[in-house]
Amino acid sequence: MFAFRRTAALLSVGVLLAAVSCGEEEPPTFLGKERINVAMVNDLPGLSRTDNNKRTGFDQLLVQELKRAMDVETLTQFDVATGERLTAIEDGRADLTVSAFSIVDDRMKRIDFVGPYLTTWQGFLVRKDTIGKVDDIEDFKGETVCAWEGSTSEEQLRRRGIEPLVLDDASDCFERLLEKRALAISTDQLILHGYAQLYSKEGVQVVPGVTFGAPQHYGIGLAKKHRKHCERLKKWVKEFVESTDWMAGIQTNLPHLVASEPDWTDRAKPNAASIDARSCRDEPGS
Repeated sequence: MFAFRRTAALLSVGVLLAAVSCGEEEPPTFLGKERINVAMVNDLPGLSRTDNNKRTGFDQLLVQELKRAMDVETLTQFDVATGERLTAIEDGRADLTVSAFSIVDDRMKRIDFVGPYLTTWQGFLVRKDTIGKVDDIEDFKGETVCAWEGSTSEEQLRRRGIEPLVLDDASDCFERLLEKRALAISTDQLILHGYAQLYSKEGVQVVPGVTFGAPQHYGIGLAKKHRKHCERLKKWVKEFVESTDWMAGIQTNLPHLVASEPDWTDRAKPNAASIDARSCRDEPGS
């Protein structure tokens, strides 16, 4: 009897050691939690906007589809400034960041991304009375072009010889534009199309045919300690991008983009190779 118990105990210890040494096991619930906290900005119409306590936009659609697909019991969303999207993951306030969050090299070293689920380029938003006077990036040099803190727009503008006016957030830039204290707002065109739709009565428009800089790939941010769940999420994002929900989400939330750019699907829709190259990595793949 003593020998049998000793053998059983040794077998139990062996199983435990094997599980520990593997180091790959994670709880079956998504990210090992019953409740997932998602950080989102609240001032990007068409993508991520809060108005009268109601969230709208393509990113909101993505979060709700993700909740169902990952079988998340409770999902809580909270507002962050653009510049806090990364730190919200690092300091543990957020489990995910879904908020027009560009996948760039320095961020990939600090957190994991899944995506892209959308791709865009940088452009300009101007008042309609300016259209026809600015049709080339050179026309913006020496002019007041507004961008906001925490975005990738500042660096892209400076690379093109434009020194931006950098304000706290998008709403500050929009106020300057309408008051004619800025010639343009410059950021990702998807964001600009959202503003053009929301403020169509104010007479603003995306400058047609003028884009620049590297493509911006929007991804879902999460901590690096969840690689298995990251891979699971990557598989779902690939399926989502190819679904009718993705297409309908763009048509519903960014109608100005659909009406203005006939080739919007080719430009905005990532392929599987692009998702593989940027998801669950410390640096972009080939």
